[in-house]
Amino acid sequence: MHMKTIKKKVIFSIHGLSMGGAEKFLVSLVNKLDNSQFDCTIISYSQNNPLAIELNKEVKLKIFSRNSKFDLRPLLETRKYIKIYKPDLFFCLGFFSFFLIHISDLFNSQKTARIISYHTTIHRNKKDHLLMKLYSKFIRNTDKIVTVCNNQIDYTAQQYKIKRSFFTAIYNGVDTHYWRLPQTLEEASLIRYQYGIPNDAKVIIKTAAFRPEKNHKAAVDAFNMLNKKGLNNVFMLFVGDGILKSQVEDYVNILNLSNKIFFTGNQKDVRPFYWASDVFTLTSNGVETFSIAALEALSCGLPCVLTDIGGANEMIQEGVNGYLSSTNSESIAEQWNKTFTAFFNKESISLGAKNKFSIDLMIKKYVNLLKIIFS
Repeated sequence: MHMKTIKKKVIFSIHGLSMGGAEKFLVSLVNKLDNSQFDCTIISYSQNNPLAIELNKEVKLKIFSRNSKFDLRPLLETRKYIKIYKPDLFFCLGFFSFFLIHISDLFNSQKTARIISYHTTIHRNKKDHLLMKLYSKFIRNTDKIVTVCNNQIDYTAQQYKIKRSFFTAIYNGVDTHYWRLPQTLEEASLIRYQYGIPNDAKVIIKTAAFRPEKNHKAAVDAFNMLNKKGLNNVFMLFVGDGILKSQVEDYVNILNLSNKIFFTGNQKDVRPFYWASDVFTLTSNGVETFSIAALEALSCGLPCVLTDIGGANEMIQEGVNGYLSSTNSESIAEQWNKTFTAFFNKESISLGAKNKFSIDLMIKKYVNLLKIIFS
């Protein structure tokens, strides 16, 4: 007679399931967990949850959104759900959702284990920095903080006076079967044909939301430098959308580069754009920690030029799968040009991503961590 496995109940809390790297990470993690071992609920504190449609049917989603800053209903609803559900573990994506769970779970006699999955290094503004100082005061000795790279541990432990023993680093992972090399010449040339890009041209791709820290203007300035130096057979694809998109488009028009830099908007399948490109780049000047988009590009065999912030130097081995630059346009342009003239083996880059940054490896490490906590 076989004993029925008792599932471990896990509440995953998050600010919202918007189209961001950390949010995609959570959806991937929850979907990949063995539903015969884990009973998973996601609590979202936002009405904006476009990624919800990607969740497996076994995953429960509770939306406890706020109508205002001082709306206490999400806390009361969370507290009520905790009492009914009786979770074995809280998995909080970010310190804001950790704080909400902490407040909701106050005075509960059952001390539930907690993991904080932290995807930020340097905060965007002083307010977020001060809030982080506040949130860090509520860490218990039994809590675990999982970062996505080692550089993040070094910075966070020192900046917020948190013991290093709380931390463990698990690299982000991507589906390296989905994010793959092109299999046919048609796959590799489709986007070039659609945008009128010659087959012998060099194509730089940047996949990122148009937000201040993504520093799209620096990318445009770097591209303009290459153009002025006579590198006329170079094109650029901006994949993504966001609040600053129209400003960047206007700037490209002012520089008369609209026939060389193309804005594709959000894409359901980004792979054909990677397959049409020669270099992936991120020109971020803040916030970036361990880019999912860069991992996707590597898995598709693209060398990457990333600004040397966050965990970029743990992802990029210079001369093997790309180069690092500083955040100024001159350095970015120089590293792009270096990448054009160097030899990169796309099969080797893709295999390297599979061996180090696959989602299966990431899930295995998280499951091992969960087993240690539950034991």
